[in-house]
Formats: sequence, C-alpha cells, structure tokens
Amino acid sequence: MADVKISELTANTSPAANDVAAVSNSAATATNKVELVAIARLFSDPSGVTGADAITNVMSLTQAEYDAITPDASTLYVIT
Repeated sequence: MADVKISELTANTSPAANDVAAVSNSAATATNKVELVAIARLFSDPSGVTGADAITNVMSLTQAEYDAITPDASTLYVIT
C-alpha cells in the first residue's frame, strides 16, 4: 500500500469529521495527517467574535423544506 499514489486510492464518498487526510506543508518538507474537522475549521473561524458560531455544514433546500426544520446554528442554509 505504501507504493500507491494518492490519485490511485479508492474515493471515500462519505467521509466522517474524524477521518484523516494527508497534507503537505507549504515548504514541501513534510507530509502529515490532519482530521477533516480541522480542515473545516480553517474556513469558519469565529474566534474573536463574541457569540459567533462556526459554520460546519452547508445545506441547499427550498423555502418549504427550511420551514419544516429546526435550524442549526452551525449550518448555513441556502434557500433555492
């Protein structure tokens, strides 16, 4: 398995937040593992904003579908 290119691996179509991925640092001196949830935090960092919530999920739905749910503070809803 060590001789397999990443592009040749089987795709994981439903990864979990605690699954890991390989990352290479910007200096290309090391390859490390990182949990997917840590990557998601890079795109939603509410630190320094009192009362702000991190966005951990994005969902597209109709107005009727949105009206039928209890919204979650960590989900960004796109009404289509």
